[in-house]
Amino acid sequence: MKGIILASHGKLAEGLLDSLKIFTGDPEKIEAICLMPGDDISEFVQKLKKSIEKVDTGEGVILFCDLLFGTPCNCGGSLFKTQDNLEKVQIITGMNLPMVLEYLGVRDSKLSPTEIIAVGKEGIVDFNNLYQERQS
Repeated sequence: MKGIILASHGKLAEGLLDSLKIFTGDPEKIEAICLMPGDDISEFVQKLKKSIEKVDTGEGVILFCDLLFGTPCNCGGSLFKTQDNLEKVQIITGMNLPMVLEYLGVRDSKLSPTEIIAVGKEGIVDFNNLYQERQS
């Protein structure tokens, strides 16, 4: 089972983990780390490294980040300077509840990053249009 880290600006990652627990109980090998205003970037990188060590079962880690090229994503990318981390850590940006929930439900089935991202995109819907289409 791959470990999971949720990383965000502010407390989004903690809130997402809290929401996940409603659906899954207390999932194993998952951490939320939050970059708060005024936090030192090098300390955040160290938190990220410690979280990776904590959740990695030997099968690697998926790092879900809130924004492409945001600081949490860039800090994760900075770990790719070593080949070991490049092979161990998969970064997926634009995290949302549907994609992380789906991954938690089937994390042993080795979903590809493309499949995880597709689930996240499918969860983004204009509900008003969907409702009107279904009424016709």
